[in-house]
Amino acid sequence: MLQLSKTYKDEADVILKDLMASELHTAYLESEEEEDYTALRDSFEPKMIELHSRVMDENPLQIIGLEELFLNENYEGLILPKILGYSVLRGEHDENFKYRKPQDHFEKILLGICNSANFEWLKKRIGQSIQTGFALSSDIWITNLINKVNNKRVRYFLQSQKIPQYRILDERKRARGRFARQFRNDYFYTASFPTAKKDLSTDYYRIKTFLVTRFKFNKETASFEKELMEFVSNPAFFGTKEHTYILGLAASFIDWKDPEKKVLTDIYTKLRNDDANFSDMHLDFILDVHASHLDLDNKADNRTSACIDKNIKDELSAFYKLMDEVHGKGYVHKDAVEAVRHFYNNHEGLSKINQAVRKTILNYIHRVITNLDEQGYPLFMELIGEIPSKMETADVTEERPVGAYAFPLYMDIFSNQQFNQFLKDLSLSYVKKLLKVHVDKRGKDYQDIKKFVASTFVEMNFLNQKQVVELFKTRRKKKKPETA
Repeated sequence: MLQLSKTYKDEADVILKDLMASELHTAYLESEEEEDYTALRDSFEPKMIELHSRVMDENPLQIIGLEELFLNENYEGLILPKILGYSVLRGEHDENFKYRKPQDHFEKILLGICNSANFEWLKKRIGQSIQTGFALSSDIWITNLINKVNNKRVRYFLQSQKIPQYRILDERKRARGRFARQFRNDYFYTASFPTAKKDLSTDYYRIKTFLVTRFKFNKETASFEKELMEFVSNPAFFGTKEHTYILGLAASFIDWKDPEKKVLTDIYTKLRNDDANFSDMHLDFILDVHASHLDLDNKADNRTSACIDKNIKDELSAFYKLMDEVHGKGYVHKDAVEAVRHFYNNHEGLSKINQAVRKTILNYIHRVITNLDEQGYPLFMELIGEIPSKMETADVTEERPVGAYAFPLYMDIFSNQQFNQFLKDLSLSYVKKLLKVHVDKRGKDYQDIKKFVASTFVEMNFLNQKQVVELFKTRRKKKKPETA
């Protein structure tokens, strides 16, 4: 973590001075009524949230310093319930949905709330945060935290937030999922980059989550690029799966300047020459990212490819040479299709490198189909076959357009059931979307769609004849019961 800059401290201090000088604050100190506290909160908490959001956007490694600054009792506990929720979700959990390491920041924020003079009002907004945080924590950690609270009434409240059903794994999992949905549109992750190998395993998951969500939300990276580069350049971490993954993220999702690109290239070259397992670990990274919410698209592959010395004879050179052609010419270009066929046939079908190739093509297909609107179905039909109305009028000598039959060609190349099922599910979802818009059964659009599905989907084993009939069957509207 980095120290909070003076600029942000000064802005926080302005908010504090305005708060303490306000008539709303005076009114609350005189009455100590919830209504006056709510008015104070409604006036000043948005300003604190805005500053918090700006620090998260501009300098996320400084956010802990700001959150701890807000623990000052003169802020009257404003924003602390929201920060408490963030602290619960920042903690990385294992497969048993228990924190991998004690959550000191969660404890600090919770104790700040418990010791606040406004606890009675704050506790109404923190119940689910505490319940979820306690569910993910160990009993010993919870007991030690509660013992630090002197007020018996507050201690009783904390003890009541331990939910017995959350001892069950599935209940804990559901509880965290429900809680996280409240913050699905918020960005609040941060990290600290370790300098010693002994800290790598415990800090890795938080770094990974921080970077993945940072890239997913398209946030700036300049504020922590120095720290990230120092981390990936640290020889103490070389050869570990953790370093390989963070190195892959750094190379794939940040547009580095030339000096940094050279550093990354040198790191990749050293690891490829020194570690026989590195290519395998990097392929694991590729497959893991493809299975995540991050889009490992052509731009990401091109960034990493630029850091791979193709003169080294290994699987990474072979893979990225293929990616250069697929991304450069387009995955539906006949040369790219044939390059994939040649590459795929020269590697074992279930090998990691072939899995990575399949995932890359699937990623293209998913992006194309999910981004097609209801008027774009001709492109969809060309990728799977041809548009029925065009087939009826086309010159038999006319050359098929680039991309025609691309999907069936890849199905033939891969001969992979999961690939076929994924393509089937995507295609059916798109057709159902079309049928909600193109409802005129005598219209050209509807007839093209019906003819296409009836022939091509059956030929590709996506549907049988009975299922086609069912898909296009007119649904009778239920008659409303007659009223007397």
